Amino acid sequence: MIDTDHIPAPSQAPLRAATVGTFDGVHRGHRLVLDTLHREAAAAGLQPAVITFSRHPLEVIAPHRAPKQIVTVAEKCCLLRREKVEVILLDFDRRMMEMSAREWMLHMQRDMGVRLIVVGHDNTFGTDGRSLSATDYVNLGRSLGIKTIVAPVVEGCSSSLARHAIADGDMCRATEILGRPYSLTGTVVTGDRLGRTIGFPTANLAIDAPERRLLPPFGVYLTSARLEDGTPMPAITNIGVRPSVSNRDEIRIETHILDFDADIYGQRLTIDLLQRLRPEQRFASLPELQAAIAADEAEARRLFPLELQP
Repeated sequence: MIDTDHIPAPSQAPLRAATVGTFDGVHRGHRLVLDTLHREAAAAGLQPAVITFSRHPLEVIAPHRAPKQIVTVAEKCCLLRREKVEVILLDFDRRMMEMSAREWMLHMQRDMGVRLIVVGHDNTFGTDGRSLSATDYVNLGRSLGIKTIVAPVVEGCSSSLARHAIADGDMCRATEILGRPYSLTGTVVTGDRLGRTIGFPTANLAIDAPERRLLPPFGVYLTSARLEDGTPMPAITNIGVRPSVSNRDEIRIETHILDFDADIYGQRLTIDLLQRLRPEQRFASLPELQAAIAADEAEARRLFPLELQP
């Protein structure tokens, strides 16, 4: 990971073609920007780089408006590196918050060796960014000797639309926008082991950066579970407060992996959320809960041949 303390001095830095933004979710629209970045960087003989942030800028500018994140910072950097770009990770602070678009361009030019910038059609940076059009950025870059390219548009594809889909529990729409299922990753921790006593053992997932992560509505989800070897396993996952067995408001993410029985405590687990099966419900007794889970599993087995390719 590259941060502001590890960016080489201008005399040592490679000359770069760059794009700048939060890149939350690294969705299909982002990847089209990266495709444009690769093409333009290759034509100009420059190194492609993404300049992004370790926290959403709104966490500094207006914390009450800062959205929950689709991916963690680590996941974002991993997804970006898979696209074969250098990642320059900046800690957005009040000094950056006060920089104009011109000052941002000069900073990238002088301190990061940026000679070409790719902007998305709705991408803005700088205190005056909201008043600038893509054409304004092109003209501003020209005045500074920085070639500025506007990437093509992917209609109906943005981080905010992905967040809305996830918040609505529309995992199919979220998958369409992201170009992959929405996922949660964490460590399997010890729960109260109730699932095992009623015939449905679950992995209790402590997700990474829970205070910043966006969760879908409480309910039961069709999921694909992956341990560190990456092999997908059909599963159902309950996200919620388990009203049938607990009086606490603690949110739990519990995954029952079908036809799987192994000790995976302490291991890293990723769950891909494919479809919402039903809302979380309160049942009057454990037998009623048991019957509902059995019905969820039966529905999952019906759907998995279409939804999951091992």
